[in-house]
Amino acid sequence: MEYCLGIPDPLHRKRIVSALSLIGMRCVGEGRDCPHLLRVVRKIQPQLVLIDLSLPGNVLETASIIDQETLTAVLLLERPTLEETITATCNVPIIVLPLPVNEQVLHYVVDVLLLESERRKKLQQEVRELRAKLQSRIVIERAKGIVMKELSLNEQQAYRFLQKKSMDLRLPIKEVAEAVFNGDMLISLK
Repeated sequence: MEYCLGIPDPLHRKRIVSALSLIGMRCVGEGRDCPHLLRVVRKIQPQLVLIDLSLPGNVLETASIIDQETLTAVLLLERPTLEETITATCNVPIIVLPLPVNEQVLHYVVDVLLLESERRKKLQQEVRELRAKLQSRIVIERAKGIVMKELSLNEQQAYRFLQKKSMDLRLPIKEVAEAVFNGDMLISLK
């Protein structure tokens, strides 16, 4: 497992690298400030990024971007005095650990974060696939309506017509339906 760091304090950075190496994780990148860290994370795409709230730049906005783009799991680290700032201004579901970090707590939190991150990525992929299927279904239904009207067919016959055109042209039925809907295939319907 790979992770990136945005931790300006060398002592905290060293302790976290040491703790995570014990569970087989490897640091693959570091950011000196928020914009740099975001570029590193986008390029490397690790499984986790740990960011100290004292990192120069807007940490909460960076964490929000990472979350919105589903780049990786985010773990924020803070000094206890910053807690009120986090809860008041952060609208992203992020876990915040106080510095210095307890190794056992860090291991547990990293495991939970990685599992949750994978779950969210799978759910987002499923949503994308369902949206694509729904969009295809909508186009096919509209094309079916056009075929029914133009050729005076019932719904089942119109669908069969689109299927046959799809097989004859060796194109997915969605592409045939789009061509019918856009008027590109209207001449060849008759």
